[in-house]
Amino acid sequence: MIGTATESQRKVADNLSGEWRVKCDVKIHKNGGLDRSSQDQNESLVVIESDPDGSYELHRFPVGFGEGFPRLRRVSANQYAGDDTVRGITTTVLQTVELDDHRITIRQSVIDARSKQPQADIACTGTRLQSPLRFPATKSAGEICQSAIQPGPLPDRKFSGRYKAVRPFADGLAAVAISRNGNLKWGFIDETGRIVIPMRYDVVTSLYGGLAAAGKFYGRGQNLKWAVVEKLGPQVTAHVNYDAVKILGEGFAAVGYAISGRKGLQWNLINRENTTILHGFDDFGCFVDGRARASYTDGIVVRKGYVNRVGDFLADEK
Repeated sequence: MIGTATESQRKVADNLSGEWRVKCDVKIHKNGGLDRSSQDQNESLVVIESDPDGSYELHRFPVGFGEGFPRLRRVSANQYAGDDTVRGITTTVLQTVELDDHRITIRQSVIDARSKQPQADIACTGTRLQSPLRFPATKSAGEICQSAIQPGPLPDRKFSGRYKAVRPFADGLAAVAISRNGNLKWGFIDETGRIVIPMRYDVVTSLYGGLAAAGKFYGRGQNLKWAVVEKLGPQVTAHVNYDAVKILGEGFAAVGYAISGRKGLQWNLINRENTTILHGFDDFGCFVDGRARASYTDGIVVRKGYVNRVGDFLADEK
């Protein structure tokens, strides 16, 4: 009996990793009541990847789901689940994921932080992908504020010869790539040739202000998600799950993600320790002399101004 249960659990776990197809229903609320609802015309792709700690990471394309799915963990022999809460300036985001008997269910609720009334609900259901899903590559990006920066020298030839591709030094590190299974994998080395950031990313930007954007492809559609890495070596963001990243300078970055019921991406301002300084903004500009342009939507009002290094929002004078 014990052997049978273990075998069953292993099969469930084996079937989690891979590609799933889902369709989502979206409900938009206004003043406490339902304003409109819609159903996806096209299927979304969900890619599930196992993690060494026994949990599972989920990535949705063409755009993400909030700031990344909760991580799935086993709750019974045939069930996996995860949930989290993300609190921002104007909204609270509740997310849950359940997987039972090879069917996945994803839910997200966006709640107004002041009135506690719902703004949007999204519910996605789907099954394991049995045949290839024709799916366009994600138009996500890694941007960097470096117009005033002059590129440094290339790595010494005694180091560069070890790599398939090299880029000039920037902020003390040079991006280098090795070939793995016919694909380039990027990381960073210092001036002594020491590997500071391992070659495990599919695309990277140069370093600026101690940070760089690093992306990985997921699924057969080669869809891209992003993380932030730091010049001392560690990956700043816990996972590679954002739809876009902007490296803003002075040790700050903005990470972008989709929110149901809103056009475009929402952005969080983070520092080199992955502390979220500000959450749920419409945009962040480059840092210059300790401040950056920023804007966020409060109801139907777009508020524009500047943010400083400690997270104060300074509204434009009217």
